[in-house]
Amino acid sequence: MSKDDLPRILIVEDDETFRETVLEVLRDVGYRVKGARSVNKAEKRLRKHKFDLVLSDVHIGDQSGFDVLQIAAEKRPNAKLVLMSSKADPDMMEQAISSGASKFLPKPFRVKELLTLIEEMTEQEAEDDGTAAADSSADTSSAS
Repeated sequence: MSKDDLPRILIVEDDETFRETVLEVLRDVGYRVKGARSVNKAEKRLRKHKFDLVLSDVHIGDQSGFDVLQIAAEKRPNAKLVLMSSKADPDMMEQAISSGASKFLPKPFRVKELLTLIEEMTEQEAEDDGTAAADSSADTSSAS
């Protein structure tokens, strides 16, 4: 897989140390990543860049990762959305999924957990693309 094939990932996190650590780990693996420290910065990045995956903390200062979900869904509807929080409870996890998140990632997490999640999300996207391609070729062949 070439670097161009790797997903583009946006990390939205107000804790600078945590955000920079995650960005560094993902860059070291070869992912194309950008960070945002606020909902406003995330919105600007989503407007300007294409992302395949958005990972956002639920609590971003006095703002909310649920706002990031809404903005990402509008600006990048094909992006996979993941919310993360150290204050995870079943109600919050359910709210995240019902609000459009593909997954919920409790913090703290191990690097391996994050990389596995990214791989799963990427594989799911590739399968979705493969299914769409197979469906369209089936449509084409049956139309002949």
